[in-house]
Amino acid sequence: MTQPESHQFGGVLREFSADWTPIFADLDREYAHLTEVTSCTSTDVGVTLEVRATDGQTVRGTITFLTPEIFRLRLWLEEEPPRDSPMLVEGAHRTQRVQVSDESDRVETDSGAIAVLLNKAEWSLTIRPKDRRAVFEQRWDDRQILGAVTLPTGYSRRADGTVQFHEMFSLDPDEHLYGLGEHFGPFDRKGQRIVSWSRDPVGAITSTACYINIPLIISSRGFGLLFHHHSKLTYELGNPALQTAAIRVGDRYLDYFFIYGPSAKEIISRYTELTGRPTMPPRWSFGVWWSRCMYRNREQVEGIVERLRELDIPGDVVHLDPLWLKGRKDKRLDGCHFEWDEDAFPDPQGFVDWLGERGFKLSLWEIPYVYNDSKMAREGEANGYFARDPDGGPAKPLENPEETLLVDFTNPEAVRWWQDKHRPYLKMGVAAFKPDYGEAVPPDAIFSNDTTGEQIHNLYPLLYNKAVYEVMREEHGEAMLFSRSGYAGSQRYPINWTGDAPCTWGGMAATLRAGLSLSMSGISMWSHDIGGFWNPKLFEPPDPTLYIRWAQFGLLSSHSRFHGERGREPWYYGEKAVEVVREFARLRYRLLPYIYSLAEAAAATGLPVVRPLLLEYPDDPVAATVDYEYLLGPDLLVVPVMNAEGRALIYLPDGEWRDWWTGKVSTGPRHLRLDVPIERLPLYARATANIPLAPETAPTSS
Repeated sequence: MTQPESHQFGGVLREFSADWTPIFADLDREYAHLTEVTSCTSTDVGVTLEVRATDGQTVRGTITFLTPEIFRLRLWLEEEPPRDSPMLVEGAHRTQRVQVSDESDRVETDSGAIAVLLNKAEWSLTIRPKDRRAVFEQRWDDRQILGAVTLPTGYSRRADGTVQFHEMFSLDPDEHLYGLGEHFGPFDRKGQRIVSWSRDPVGAITSTACYINIPLIISSRGFGLLFHHHSKLTYELGNPALQTAAIRVGDRYLDYFFIYGPSAKEIISRYTELTGRPTMPPRWSFGVWWSRCMYRNREQVEGIVERLRELDIPGDVVHLDPLWLKGRKDKRLDGCHFEWDEDAFPDPQGFVDWLGERGFKLSLWEIPYVYNDSKMAREGEANGYFARDPDGGPAKPLENPEETLLVDFTNPEAVRWWQDKHRPYLKMGVAAFKPDYGEAVPPDAIFSNDTTGEQIHNLYPLLYNKAVYEVMREEHGEAMLFSRSGYAGSQRYPINWTGDAPCTWGGMAATLRAGLSLSMSGISMWSHDIGGFWNPKLFEPPDPTLYIRWAQFGLLSSHSRFHGERGREPWYYGEKAVEVVREFARLRYRLLPYIYSLAEAAAATGLPVVRPLLLEYPDDPVAATVDYEYLLGPDLLVVPVMNAEGRALIYLPDGEWRDWWTGKVSTGPRHLRLDVPIERLPLYARATANIPLAPETAPTSS
């Protein structure tokens, strides 16, 4: 029996079906790899190279140092790679003088902090810090007795002539790998195969499809690799070849930054020197956000605000999802046109003022897909503000192509047009926007800068978020986004949330793993839908115990938002939920001086507010893989309870830790197994820490 399209098995993973073939086992490709270095010219900041490939082609390249700890490797066939992109900031274009030693068998480039050794007879790189063993090697260990299952640095050519470069490095048996964005699978990326092509998983949690891909890998050996590519990337990190990490980029060149730490903290900080430091969100944004998919009208919102205040439950922001848009209730799927629905939400200025009088800011939803029957669509078509399809018509996004058109954020005039649609609402007092979606650029779309959808797809969310962020700064002098998608550099336009997780214990655990991976990918502040977004059991509300446990976790995150299908206000989940949410929200407000200080540190250093244990304990072999608890800054250990029974496995790292609730001090490293009552979650403060606290009733909207 034929299944309706919406019920086809595989879902969004069907879009990745052509990408499952291992990088070096594609029968439709011809492979070549680099061999002899035929020319090497020294410069003050590195070397320029010519290298012979096994197919007889000459590959040109450069190794250029930016700082003593960072160099950039670029390799190409015909056309030199672009120097810049929206991923990078000015810090990516510095140079550092180095010493170059060119011997008969190798060339060594020494910055004082690290030395790059290049074997000239048979291409291979070894990177050795001063007075330490090598941290990066290309040993080509994964061979067969006859043949090989991996190849050294090189490229492959498809039947249509498309060339795509690949890189590889050797893995140590005890090595761990982190980063690559928010992926929902195991926190340690070693042993995983990931295709970097941002897509909406539509409420599923998978190991590949996700909203925020970031081309940064961090190795426990003390280095990071930032791939300066926004094409589709494929990572094979000890899978299928166990001793090798291989990366294929979707471009006719290879361009990456090598970042030496040796600590993960130093790598993240140096990564944000290249892609930008986080900016400080407004102080009020650290309060509690209330939202759902979707508030129906002004009367409903005002009733919820009044009840929150009556129950003495804190809140600073109310968010409206798509029903604030005129005509959305009559549409099948989402789109945008920025026309306010006066029937559902009459007197918008009065509504903003009413909320303000009660201490609430207003946030509005948007997506970059314009309803094709709207006045805005006619404006966009008349002025060329949409990307084009191969036939010259306006391009349609992969999501809701029947009703919407795709804005071209590579067109400066289209960017200004999109920004101008925000200005009336910003002048009205709207405080935040939620740039939803952004992962649906079709590969065959054509953009105003002559790039294709294949090239822009992963970068599009960054361009989209940048446009919204900048108009908010222009109008308010501050900006606050709540973005679903992103890419390298998105930390400049905070914040992101982890998307539409299911209301399941597995969904909650995957949300924490995704968030910790964002923390290791330069995203210093992130949030999630408290309670989960949707329930696979016919969209029923989440189980009350799950809701309470997720609220405890969410209220001890960098930003806290209750959101999902159906109501997420605590009174829907019983009196116990009201009590616990009230208590943990008050705890959050008491911790705001501490949380805000962590955000200030993030803006200065790039370090995340929510931290995997390994950031603070890099030499602890247990901390290397812990993804079920986290540190809120350096001094608070938070252990979300992720089961209905209240069982918790706790790992206390080295030092003395004071139980937040009882004051009892325990010494780590040690594991604990506890049965945790519903009113509590395991929370420990470093015994020597002086954590600043606010008075329990301190407001944030004043």
